[in-house]
Amino acid sequence: MKKSNPAAGPPCPQAGSNSFMQTLFLINPGSGKRKNPAKTAELIHEIYGRAGLAAQTAFIDFPSLDECLQQALEAGVRNVFAVGGDGTVNAIAARLIDKQVNFGVIPKGSGNGFARNLGFSINTRLAIKQSMDSWSIKIDTGSFNDTPFVNVAGVGLDAVVAEIFAHKKKRGFSRYVRSSAEGLMSYRPEAYQIDIDGEELFRENIMAIAIANGTQWGYDAKISPQARLTDGLLDVIIVKHFPLIGAGGLIGRLFNGQIYNSRYVEVRQGKHIRIVRQAPGSAQVDGEPFEAGKEISIRVKEKSLNLLVPNTLTYKKIQSL
Repeated sequence: MKKSNPAAGPPCPQAGSNSFMQTLFLINPGSGKRKNPAKTAELIHEIYGRAGLAAQTAFIDFPSLDECLQQALEAGVRNVFAVGGDGTVNAIAARLIDKQVNFGVIPKGSGNGFARNLGFSINTRLAIKQSMDSWSIKIDTGSFNDTPFVNVAGVGLDAVVAEIFAHKKKRGFSRYVRSSAEGLMSYRPEAYQIDIDGEELFRENIMAIAIANGTQWGYDAKISPQARLTDGLLDVIIVKHFPLIGAGGLIGRLFNGQIYNSRYVEVRQGKHIRIVRQAPGSAQVDGEPFEAGKEISIRVKEKSLNLLVPNTLTYKKIQSL
């Protein structure tokens, strides 16, 4: 763990502490291409201070994250912001499901898929300013074999790409593209049995199955442009095997929000999804890769997280999240 700069304050607020503040920013020291967590902490205090608002910052020590959040809740913290990428978002949000606390995001990662979906700027200064008067809505979350997720989970090619990307020494869009190309060249399609709310499907030659609560993987790659965080449903995106010559067109649709119009993509919705594949293998939740078994059970948990969104969003936009 990297030591905190004094500007970051104590590791976590504690009940009865004179340093109690209502808003806590948990900063991942390892997130982003320019890893300068002390500067991020100073920027938060500068912006909040100029506005006459109080905030507390702390650097994340992941082995102690449960204890940190418990201390924060006992101290009366009401707003917790994850300052990092999608993995940081997952780690903190998963621990705040069904808790009486608001969760927000300051994007400092690579893809920042969840934050982009919400309308937070990927410019740190602007995102911090947006956080000052954000408001709370209740959103759904998902569980992937009991592992919580807030954005997108899946098996197949996207999980393999997430695994390749996780092992890159450096991050960034170019390395994400390179990881995607590596995965595409080596991946072989599989057969899956899929049960969606009791409807049984059998699909062969499948490249990936994404389970989407949010709209995108990151970098504005919209795997499920019509997914909604508040509709009580998870989108099931089944990507069929496609010829390499057609990859460019599919990728174009992915980034312009037209992936559903591809003949290689099938979309379903459900509350409980069961996937059975030929063998255990790679999976990912919110961009974090891990090994999962042959059988996977995925469920939606409705209105289970209090999410902070920018107050600049119109009612219509919030309904479309």
